[in-house]
Amino acid sequence: MTSKRLSDELEIRQLIQKWSQALEAKDLDGLVADYADDAVLFDAIPPYKTVGKEAIRDVWANCLPYFPDQFKSEHRDIVIHVNDDMAIMHGVHHILPTPADDPSGQTWMRVTVCYRRINGQWKSVHDHISIPFNPMNNQAWQITDPDTLDMPDYGHLAENESDPVVS
Repeated sequence: MTSKRLSDELEIRQLIQKWSQALEAKDLDGLVADYADDAVLFDAIPPYKTVGKEAIRDVWANCLPYFPDQFKSEHRDIVIHVNDDMAIMHGVHHILPTPADDPSGQTWMRVTVCYRRINGQWKSVHDHISIPFNPMNNQAWQITDPDTLDMPDYGHLAENESDPVVS
């Protein structure tokens, strides 16, 4: 990897750390400081699409009152790919609430962020936050441990259902 790519990756990791610190401080301006003005957010909560830095700020303003008073923001398994003025980051994120049993800290979320270098600075142009769902009951599938790739038991479907009839 070239020194320029390493430098770019370090810069993006610093943006992620800065964002986490803003989240922990419930700092709305800090949360959106490194977004492009026309950034798009596909969030895990409605609405499915939010366009624009100020609209993303409003989403956070509506969401933060439901966060506990004290928590830490934790990212894991971060992978960053940089190519010239574009970069993609993916990993998982959750909060560590105090008290630990607060519902806000019960699952990890999958995160993908697309960055673009604009006027020499990395800016988030698209965030995609998601939680998997169980297709058998349409319920959210909690990621309680990112080291465990658990899933529903799909095997019982094949045992209980006959093959579809094709006409």
